[in-house]
Amino acid sequence: MPAVTRPCRCLQRWRWPRICGRWARRSRFRGSISTAISTISGRGATSSPGRGPFWRTGRRRRMDRRSLLTGALAAAGLPGAVRAQEAAPTPTPTSAPTPAYEGMTFDSHRKPIRAIHYSPVGAGRGAAVVMLHGSGARITNQGPWHELAMRFAGDGYQVLTPLFTDAFADDGIRPERMMNAWRHVGEDAIDWFIARGVDRRRTAMFGYSLGSYVAVDGALGNSRAAAAIGLAGGVDVYPPRNPRRRIPVMILRAGNDTHVLPRNTASWITFLRDKGVNVREEVLAGAGHLFTPPQWLEIFERSAAFYGGNIGRTDQDDS
Repeated sequence: MPAVTRPCRCLQRWRWPRICGRWARRSRFRGSISTAISTISGRGATSSPGRGPFWRTGRRRRMDRRSLLTGALAAAGLPGAVRAQEAAPTPTPTSAPTPAYEGMTFDSHRKPIRAIHYSPVGAGRGAAVVMLHGSGARITNQGPWHELAMRFAGDGYQVLTPLFTDAFADDGIRPERMMNAWRHVGEDAIDWFIARGVDRRRTAMFGYSLGSYVAVDGALGNSRAAAAIGLAGGVDVYPPRNPRRRIPVMILRAGNDTHVLPRNTASWITFLRDKGVNVREEVLAGAGHLFTPPQWLEIFERSAAFYGGNIGRTDQDDS
């Protein structure tokens, strides 16, 4: 009977018997590295012919010999092995202390108002800023509003960020009694600082959008604040009242604001100046009503310069 040739398992030769020397050498090599592959991949490698990680449905999946040798060397710990290593921990540089903050409540006309109080590191400037948020905002320890408060605290100010809508929920119509309740929150927040030893001449208000009206209009009314900043506000937020006090005010206008139009901000500034209020106008070029992180940084820098030149002056109007 003639000899029958069959394909060898090496898939490269036709010869009898079934297994040639080439296949035997491959089998031994594969068995020697199965443990190494298990260690590297996390999967159990098998040395059974036709069932290992290099075979699928009877057909050989090629694997680069260099990769296999690398795996075997890594498992054996031989020189030149490629192995995953943990980098040595980098010493963390000692960072400067950061301002502290905590949630709290204070009363405003017998209503509890939630707020976050920020404290500077050390004695600070002995000055304080009350920050009044925009429409629909929440008081939280993250986001640009929190970061702005942290920057003020880092510059040496105590900061209070009350949720003034706790005094009267915003219904969008905003009758006068609602606006009065919100202004009272700002006034009472300033008084909270004064009751704890802050000189009233070192207190200021800051407001954004809807809060800009509450802050500036309140500071020019019955508040004892010594300065005020309004960010992205205008007469379309709410009609301003005749000011009772004359304190330094800065209005920060966003150059591309489509929510509070620049002409409405300009009308507000004109109204205040006509009433004898010293208003400093600054424009955030290219900014819309919502700000990017670099724009928030610019807002802080301009505000810090204004506060630094005004809060604590002894020649301010005492009325």
